[in-house]
Amino acid sequence: MLDLSRLNEAQKRAVLHGNTPLLVLAGAGTGKTTVLTYRIAHLVLDQGVDPRRILAVTFTNKAAKEMRIRAAKQVGVPESTMDIGTFHGICGRILRQYSERVGLAPGFTILDSSDQLSLMKRCLEEMNIDPQIYPAKSMLQRLDHWKSRGLRVKDVQPSAFDPIDKTAHRVYSVYQKKCLESNAVDFNDMLLSTLTLLKDNDDVRMALQQRWTHVLVDEYQDTNPVQYQILHSLITHSHGVTVVGDDDQSIYRWRGADIGNILRFEQDFPGAMLIRLEHNYRSSKNILDAANAVISNNVARKGKTLFTDVDAGSKLRFTMYPTDRDEGDIIARNIAVSIGKGTCASDIAIMYRTNAQSRAIEDGLRRARVPYVIFGGMRFYDRKEVKDALAYLRLLINPQSNVDFFRIINTPPRGIGKTSLTHIDDLAKRHGISLMEAAKRAVADPDVLAGKARSSVANLLAAIETYSTLAETKSLDALLEAYLTDVGYLTQLRAEVTAEAADRLENLGELINALKEYGMRTEGATLLGFLEEVALASDLDLATDDDKAVNMMTLHTAKGLEFDTVYLPGLEEGLFPHGRSLDDHAALEEERRLCYVGLTRAKRDLHLSATRLRNVFGESRPATLSRFMSEIPVHLLEAQATQQPRVVAAVGSVGGRTISKNYTFQGDRPVTPAMKVRSAIQTKAQDNDPFSCGAKVFHATFGEGIVAHSEGGGAQRKLTVDFPRAGQKVIVARFLELR
Repeated sequence: MLDLSRLNEAQKRAVLHGNTPLLVLAGAGTGKTTVLTYRIAHLVLDQGVDPRRILAVTFTNKAAKEMRIRAAKQVGVPESTMDIGTFHGICGRILRQYSERVGLAPGFTILDSSDQLSLMKRCLEEMNIDPQIYPAKSMLQRLDHWKSRGLRVKDVQPSAFDPIDKTAHRVYSVYQKKCLESNAVDFNDMLLSTLTLLKDNDDVRMALQQRWTHVLVDEYQDTNPVQYQILHSLITHSHGVTVVGDDDQSIYRWRGADIGNILRFEQDFPGAMLIRLEHNYRSSKNILDAANAVISNNVARKGKTLFTDVDAGSKLRFTMYPTDRDEGDIIARNIAVSIGKGTCASDIAIMYRTNAQSRAIEDGLRRARVPYVIFGGMRFYDRKEVKDALAYLRLLINPQSNVDFFRIINTPPRGIGKTSLTHIDDLAKRHGISLMEAAKRAVADPDVLAGKARSSVANLLAAIETYSTLAETKSLDALLEAYLTDVGYLTQLRAEVTAEAADRLENLGELINALKEYGMRTEGATLLGFLEEVALASDLDLATDDDKAVNMMTLHTAKGLEFDTVYLPGLEEGLFPHGRSLDDHAALEEERRLCYVGLTRAKRDLHLSATRLRNVFGESRPATLSRFMSEIPVHLLEAQATQQPRVVAAVGSVGGRTISKNYTFQGDRPVTPAMKVRSAIQTKAQDNDPFSCGAKVFHATFGEGIVAHSEGGGAQRKLTVDFPRAGQKVIVARFLELR
């Protein structure tokens, strides 16, 4: 008999549930893996189910391995006895067994992302499709979108008014043909081919339905349409079905996940039982209360409220920093102080909405000599697009750098083939000159280079020569943006229209910000000086031991992790929630779920922050406090003192767009989210300064407002003030009255 003494009442009910369909709505930190493994053990030990008749599916190899080890240990059988694995792993095994039914041989290969891109480029070349107009990555993204929805070539109905859609559909047919000719599948093909197998072969579908009598699915909220269809092809009314998930942690819509799968489970399986796991074993009460308050603003959810037996713990600490540089520096210094007092660095995590945010924080950590690791990603200066941009810059001051020239000569693609590159390389070796000088000679000799390759190399050389001269007079941030535009790098990324391209553009924007910051804080700033500083920063060995390093990661990467102390910087409209979500209700709700995930990663201490000014592609722009901050009850927040901003002027709007403000009301007066937080958690005022940040003021035209920022002094002192009706205004202090 299985020992259930370690389980709470809700967990026991889920484990002991009968064979009717079961949805376990498992909140963050409520022990869902424990429930899954105990339920498998209950089926085998108490119900007599053959372990070989159980199929358990999850999303990551790590999660599958943990579930397999724990379940096998409880049941007392070898791990290989049960079919527990990822969707791709299970589908791969099915395809190996029935490969010939979908036109494959049993030894088929699986294409990784690099292989897929190479194959797509060959398809475009053979079809005479211009990759500048239809980039290979954009085409792959369109194909992946169709495959994740379970659409084969014959199922797709391209839009008659969308040339990209029509072109991608033609490419889809050729791409799939080449995959079959190579006896290969890509990752999405593994799922789509399995679905095709089940749809087109009744005998195979029935054999698999009989193989497994009980199906358990982890992270059900993350299933996409093709995974959903595969599961429903394997399940009949006689199957025992258990799905575990959390609608409040569905954060992969951009990857094809459909939150509707978990929300309509009870409609898909009439008579299904719903059990909520709400007892959280991770976070303090204050953290859970804040997370519950934020997520309650979503409409697309079944609803649950996390609770804990532990004490309230510390309040959530909120800080409004002057700039993103201040945010990175002060967070780093605070962490250094904590580590100095005995806190283990690996118990601290910094989580951010976009990869680009890591740059300012990484710089701050290096200055504070705090070791760190990027969890699930690369350090800022190690990212491909950043290294490419630095290679372009290095060539302006060192045209002899063969490594840099070879890196950028066909990045982005310029139609310079291997033959042309070989000619240039041979010329360099034969005359003992640099690749740059060899390229100049090759351009001058039509017998060495001709056609598109010759004009492309000539244009690149001209750009390098032009900007090497401008580097002596032009501001460094403006130099890089213009340079990368002229050589086509920024242009190509903007044309891709993919999530990856958008991420890379944000990283390049941060590199431009780094150049601007360097110029502002360095007298006699030069490009050489900046490149030397970056090289030294990249070489600093601050994180050789992960156990002694602070963890840095995006919020998407943070799911499933937990830390004693968590920092969430950048709580600003247009950043978090991201600007792309502001006009899309479903996307905005996913941003809120992402915030919920971030809040619930913290066990003990949670630090939230925003900035008044944030640099975007070298331009300082005023930031508006995130609506998520206004959704946290003010009694759970504690303000931290901030310094006056070092950058005091800005023009523009958040993310280059106008942000619509959502107002709450106090009596009959509207109050912005920023005012609500600032008025409830007053920032510590400067001594003898009546117009400090947080002070209430009155203007004859705009009414009452709250000071957000101060510039200058004396009679010309300017104040940035948040007015509930008029928005944010910059006004000379003498035209305001204190309230």
